[in-house]
Amino acid sequence: MCAIGDTVETWFCLNNVGDLPTFFTWEVPNPFQILPTTGLLEPGLACKIKVTFEPLMAVIYEAEAMCCYGKGSKQKRIIQLQAAGKCAQLLVSIKHKRPEDQDDDGFQKVLYFGSISVGCTLERHIRLYNPSSVNAPFKIEMAPDRLTKDQAFSCSTSHGIIPPGGKKCVSVFFHPKTLDSRTMDYFSIVPSGCASQTLLQVVGFCRGPDVSLQRCCINFSWVKLGEHAEQTLWIENKSECLAHFQFDIDCQESVFSIRPAFGTLAGKARITLHCAYQPTHPIICFRRVACLIHHQDPLFLDLIGTCHSDSTKPAILRSQHLTWYRTHLARGLILYPPDILAAMLKDKKLEQDKNGALMLPTESLPVQDLEDMPAPQYPYIPPMMEYFFDGTSDLAIFPPAVSLEPLVVDFGACPGPEPPNPVPLCLRNHTKGKITVVWTRRSDCPFWVTPDTSDVPPLKSTAMRLHFQPCSPNCLYAVELEAFAVYKVCACRPEKGKLAPYPEAESQGKDTRMMKLQGPSLCQASTFPLTGQCPLLVSSSQAHDLT
Repeated sequence: MCAIGDTVETWFCLNNVGDLPTFFTWEVPNPFQILPTTGLLEPGLACKIKVTFEPLMAVIYEAEAMCCYGKGSKQKRIIQLQAAGKCAQLLVSIKHKRPEDQDDDGFQKVLYFGSISVGCTLERHIRLYNPSSVNAPFKIEMAPDRLTKDQAFSCSTSHGIIPPGGKKCVSVFFHPKTLDSRTMDYFSIVPSGCASQTLLQVVGFCRGPDVSLQRCCINFSWVKLGEHAEQTLWIENKSECLAHFQFDIDCQESVFSIRPAFGTLAGKARITLHCAYQPTHPIICFRRVACLIHHQDPLFLDLIGTCHSDSTKPAILRSQHLTWYRTHLARGLILYPPDILAAMLKDKKLEQDKNGALMLPTESLPVQDLEDMPAPQYPYIPPMMEYFFDGTSDLAIFPPAVSLEPLVVDFGACPGPEPPNPVPLCLRNHTKGKITVVWTRRSDCPFWVTPDTSDVPPLKSTAMRLHFQPCSPNCLYAVELEAFAVYKVCACRPEKGKLAPYPEAESQGKDTRMMKLQGPSLCQASTFPLTGQCPLLVSSSQAHDLT
C-alpha cells in the first residue's frame, strides 16, 4: 500500500542461469517503474532490480512487467505487479490551546497569538497526526495573495512525510513589523492525494511602547551665576514591551543636562531623571528637548531657567510665557520686538485676549470674517513633524526668527600641531528687532565661536568664526554647541510707584535692557533661534604622523 503522492519500493533478483552473457530490457506501465531498465548480465550472475510504485489514485493497481532478453531480445519473461493506492489522512490540532483558539473539527482552525511587542518573535505550535496505515506526505502553504507582502507569520516546515500512526509538531512564528496593528493570515495544510486540506487562520496583534513623562516642562526659576539647580521627574513605560529612549541634547555642552540622557525601560517600569541647569551668562534660557523613543513618536520636554548676576537680573521666565510665545507664533507676532508690540498695544492696534496673549483687534478684521472667528491658537503639531520641521532645514512649520549657516561643520583630520583655520559662520536675524546672541561654552571644550556675544540688527546678518583646538592627538571630537538669542530693546524707566508694562533686566554697564519677549508681547525666552533650538554640530579628528 502507498499513499497518493508518496512512493514505495521493493527489490527482487534477476539471475542469468544460462551459459552466455545477455542484455535485458524491462517494460513496465505506470505508476510502476523498474530500475535498471536495461543492462548486461554475465553467465551465473544476478542483478538486483528495484520496483517503485507512486500511485496517482486511490485504487488497486495490477500490471505486468515484461523482461526481454537473449539474441534480438526475442525471449521474454513476465512478472505480475500488484499494489494499492490509498488516501492519506492528516489530523491537525493546536498544541497548548488558549481560550481564544478555535480547534474544533472542521475546515478552518484559528491560532491566536495575542499581543507582542514590535520587533519580537512569538512561537506557537500545531500538531499533525497521521491515523492511516500509510505514510502521509504534506505541504504547508501560505495564502497566495500574501506572498508578495510583508509577512508577519512564518512556518518552520514547508513539507514533510509523517509515518503511519506518527505525529509531528510544527512551529508557527509571529514577528510583526508594523506598530499598533492587527495582523491576520492563512496557512493551508495540504495532504497529498484526495484528502481535504485544513485551513489555519493565524491572528496576532503588535503593540509598541507607551512612554510618558511626568510633566512636559521643568522650570528652574532663577539661578545665581556660577551656581546650578536640579530637579527630578520620572519617565514611565506603561506598556509591557521594552522601550529604548534617548534625549536629543549634548548634556556636556548645554546649560541644561539630563541624567540619564538615554536608556532602556522595561515593561511597566519607571525611572527617575535628574535635570540640571548650570548657566554661563546672566540671560534667560529655554530649550525644547526631544525625547526619541524607538517605535513611538517623540516626546518633548521644555527646560526653562533664568540666570542672575550681581549687575544683570533678567525677568524670571515662567511657563505662562511659553504659552504666550506659542500663541504669538500662530498669530504671526513672534518676529516683532516687544517695544514695537508695546507701542501697537498702546495705540490699540493690538489687544489682549482672555489669556493675556496679543491679538489683532476684531475691528480690524474684514466684515466677512467677524462671525464666530476666534483668534488663531497654537495648533496641534504631530510629534514627528515637529521634530523634523523644527526650522533647522528648508522645511519649517513656522518661519525661524534666527538662522545659522552652516549647521554642521566637519574640520576633518587635523595633522597638527597648529590648529586648523576657523570656519566662517553666518547668523541671520529674521526679526524686526535687534537681538543679542550668546554662545554657551565650557572652558575645556575644543570648539568655540567668536564672538561669543554679539548684537544683530533687524533683518541683518553677522559673521562669526568657529574655532577648533584639539586637546590630545589621535582622538575624535564631536560636540553640539548651543546659543541663546534675546531681543535687545531700549529701557523706559517707569515713574515712581508705577510698574513697567514689561519686565526688564539691565545689561552690564549699558543704557539698554536685555529683554526676552515677556509679558503680553511674546514669550520671554527661547533657544537659538527664537522659535526653537538650533544647535551647531561640529566634529573633527586629530591624527599625528606616527612614522
